[in-house]
Amino acid sequence: MAPPRVVDPATLKVGTRLVQFGAYDSAEAAEADWTRIASQFGELMAGKGMVVQSATSGGRSFWRLRAEGFEDDADARRFCAALQAENATCIPVVWR
Repeated sequence: MAPPRVVDPATLKVGTRLVQFGAYDSAEAAEADWTRIASQFGELMAGKGMVVQSATSGGRSFWRLRAEGFEDDADARRFCAALQAENATCIPVVWR
């Protein structure tokens, strides 16, 4: 399997459509889950970029794992619907 295309969160434009797979205690854990998701959903994940973003909420630091590479909100929603049909967690989000 090819290494993921890594997208620096600092390069994303406001309004970019993403999907979020989850929040993790470390960047390494987020990247490991990307590998798992990519191997399980290879065709769907083709062309998607991995975004690992540090965040803090309620005094807790964590990393969000998101995918980039969607044309619009409908595209992100269709992608998540396909993953959710296989019991995977996926939430369409907009970069702010």
